[in-house]
Amino acid sequence: MRMDPVLEREARRLHLSTALTAHAVRSIGGRIPADAAPDDLLELARGLGNGIERVASRQHLSFEPPYPGATAGTEGVRGGLRLVLACEARGQGGEALGVVFSTLIPGRLPSVSVAPAGAPVPKGRRSVFGDGDARIPRGH
Repeated sequence: MRMDPVLEREARRLHLSTALTAHAVRSIGGRIPADAAPDDLLELARGLGNGIERVASRQHLSFEPPYPGATAGTEGVRGGLRLVLACEARGQGGEALGVVFSTLIPGRLPSVSVAPAGAPVPKGRRSVFGDGDARIPRGH
C-alpha cells in the first residue's frame, strides 16, 4: 500500500529537518555561544556546509544555493541576534522538495525546518560564502 503523496512529501520534509538539525548541532558542537557576535554567526553558518555532501547523498537531494543557503544578514530580535538562512532542497529528478530554513541564535541549539516548495523567502539574500546575490529558486 502506497502512502498518500502529500503525506509522503511532508514526511520527507520532516525527516530532512531532523537530519539537517542533527548535522547543524554536530557542526557547531552544540549550543551557539551566548556571546556570539554577528561575524561569529556568519562564520558558524559557513561551517554548516562542511560535510553536507553526506546528508545530501543519504537524502538523495541537492541544495540551491549550496547549503546552508543565503541570508539577509544578522537581525536584532528581543535584545539579541538571529541569523536565518534559506535554500531550496531538490530531489534527484530536480523536483522541488521544499525551502530549508536554518536559524542560528546565540545561546541556543541551531534549528532547521523545511517548508513546502515555493514558501516565501524575503528578497535581498546573499550567500554566506560571499559569491554574490543568491536567489532562491521558486518551486516548479
